[in-house]
Amino acid sequence: MAENATPEDRIKYMNAWSEMMVNIWREKIERLHVIDTYTLHRQITENVAGSTDFATIQHKFMEYGIYQDCGTGVGYKKGNQGYIDVLNYSYRVENRLDVPRKRGPGWGGGYTSGETRYPREWFSRPYYASVMVLKEQMAFMYSEEFCGLIIDAIQYNEKVRGTSLRNRLWGSHWKNKNRYSF
Repeated sequence: MAENATPEDRIKYMNAWSEMMVNIWREKIERLHVIDTYTLHRQITENVAGSTDFATIQHKFMEYGIYQDCGTGVGYKKGNQGYIDVLNYSYRVENRLDVPRKRGPGWGGGYTSGETRYPREWFSRPYYASVMVLKEQMAFMYSEEFCGLIIDAIQYNEKVRGTSLRNRLWGSHWKNKNRYSF
């Protein structure tokens, strides 16, 4: 009997893939310093839901993480095509936005870096690449299962009929070899 991927194998692979994605994202968040309060780092969760026939992979995290990934935030709105005055160097110098300063309420908050905002791609690039890997692996596992089903069907037919496919196709030709002599 042929080794073929089972639905349970696919569920195990999806669970492992989902956990690996959370680890990759957390490492990227730390490496790119998308950490202010570690809330985004802690809030990433994963879940693989469904049965062996149909499964859904869910990842959840704070909306703030997408803004960090895209390099957007306050001042960006639909229709301005990503241009805001805050990104203009002369505007930043004129309004003293190029120096670190206190942000948030007087009793709390942190300090800004004084630098312009830029994308810190902790989510989009690793996710796209990993989804492509997941797609290829799932295709491989389904093809293994399909090939296993075909092999099982051929072996079953050989057992039931007592002859192989080759003997059925070529057996009569070799028995009557004198008939085709030249």
